[in-house]
Amino acid sequence: MTSPDVAPTILDAARRLTAESVISVTPANAGANSRLFRVDTAAGPRALKSYPTRPGDRRRRADIEMQALTFLRARGLTAAPQPLRHDPQGQFLLMEWIDGKTAGAHTEGDTTDAAEFIAQVFALSAHPDAAALPLASEACLSAATIVEQIESRLAQFSPESEVSGWMDSAFLPLLARTRQSVAAELAGPTLLAPGQRRLIPADFGFHNAIRQPDGRLRYIDFDYFGWDDPVKLAADIYLHPAMNLTPADVATFFRAMRRALPDDDDFPARLNRHLPLYAVRWALIVLNVFRGDRLQELPPAGAARTALRDARIQTAQTLLAKGQHFDVKNFSLD
Repeated sequence: MTSPDVAPTILDAARRLTAESVISVTPANAGANSRLFRVDTAAGPRALKSYPTRPGDRRRRADIEMQALTFLRARGLTAAPQPLRHDPQGQFLLMEWIDGKTAGAHTEGDTTDAAEFIAQVFALSAHPDAAALPLASEACLSAATIVEQIESRLAQFSPESEVSGWMDSAFLPLLARTRQSVAAELAGPTLLAPGQRRLIPADFGFHNAIRQPDGRLRYIDFDYFGWDDPVKLAADIYLHPAMNLTPADVATFFRAMRRALPDDDDFPARLNRHLPLYAVRWALIVLNVFRGDRLQELPPAGAARTALRDARIQTAQTLLAKGQHFDVKNFSLD
C-alpha cells in the first residue's frame, strides 16, 4: 500500500519509470538535497530518487547521475548502484534498490575499501568515454575559482543575517588572511591542466554509503559527479562534518589518492595551499540555512533557532581551525 506521505507526482513518476506494475511507494529517506523512495513492484523493489528544484539552479541532476552511474557500472564498478531509467525533465531517477542501512560507524577495512573505490574512479578518468562526462558540480580548477565560489556564497547572506555578527568579527578577517596566502595564484590565475584533472565522486563519504547485510559497502549520490581537481575531493573528505575520520583514516585516503596520481607531483603542495580555502568554503556551507533564500527552512524564532545558529557557528569555527592548522607533511605524501 502506498504511503499517504507520497505525493501524487512521486507516484506518477514511479509508474512512468517502472516497467512492472507498481504495488506500493514508500519514503525511504529525505536528504538535504534529494528524497529517496522505495518502489515495490511485481519484479522486486526499486529505488526512486527525486531531485529538488530551486530558483537559479539549472543542474539536471537526474541526467548527471544517470550518466555517471551508467559509465561506472559499464566498467565494472558494482559498488555504485545500477541505474534503470530517468525522466526527460531530469527530476527523477529509477535505480536498483540496495538493502541495508547508512554505513554509520566505519572500520579500518571500510576506509581502505572507500579509498580503493576512489582510486578505481581516478583510473577510469583515462578511459576514452570519460571525455563525454561533464565538469563536477561547482568544480574548482584554480584558487581563483574557489575564492569566486566563496564570495558568491557570502553574497547570499544578508547584512541582517543572524550570523552576520560572527561573520564580521571572525569569518571575514580569516577570509582576508586566507586570500592573502594564495595572493600569487590569484594575481595570475590559471586553470588546472586537463592531465591533472580526474573524475570525482563528489560528496563522497560514509554518510553516502549503504552497508548491505553481508557487510559490503555500496556508494550512492553521484549527482555532483564529474571532472575536477582531486584536491577538492581530498579536502572534502577531510572537512566534511559527517565523515568523523581519525588521522589514520585521513592518511589512508590521502595516500591512496597520491598513489593513484603518479603524474601529479604538485598534488601534495596544492592540497596544502588550497585546503584552507576549502575550509572557508565549508564554513559557509554549514551556515546555508541562514542564507536569505533559505530562511523558510529555519525553525521559528526561539530557543530551537538560537540553538541551531550556535551549533552551526561552532561547526564553522571548527572547520576554519582545521583549515588553518592543516599541514600535508603530517601525512607523508611526498
